[in-house]
Amino acid sequence: MLRCRLAAEQYQKKVAPYIMVSGGRVHPYKTKYSEAYEMKKFLMQTLQIPESAILMEPHARHTTTNLRNASRLIYRYHIPMEQPALVVTTKSQSMYISDIMPQRCIKELGYEPYKAGKRLSDNDLEFYPNTKSLQIDFDEPMDP
Repeated sequence: MLRCRLAAEQYQKKVAPYIMVSGGRVHPYKTKYSEAYEMKKFLMQTLQIPESAILMEPHARHTTTNLRNASRLIYRYHIPMEQPALVVTTKSQSMYISDIMPQRCIKELGYEPYKAGKRLSDNDLEFYPNTKSLQIDFDEPMDP
């Protein structure tokens, strides 16, 4: 809910024209709930964000695939890939994405699906998608 509130704040300030929610049916193990779908419902029902402003990525299983799939959606919806997107999350997750995730992505995906840009605040980080994310990984059975 905190991440949704932080994203809604940026949307309402007109910093971000869209909010992308990401996350699959992962936590707790064998859950029937999609993290992305639950966030979308919360944004719409509680925070009054219009559905037309929410992009949903319901397939990711962890942060590496969250970021990869976000890059794919940015491309699919013709959002300029050379302009920074904004990752809005908790301070600890934001620091993890900027400082630790690049090496984890290389280990797990074989490449970095994004380049971190400027840190705008404890919660806000620029995100530049990498076109390498557009390739389907045929060795990964859960790659959408």
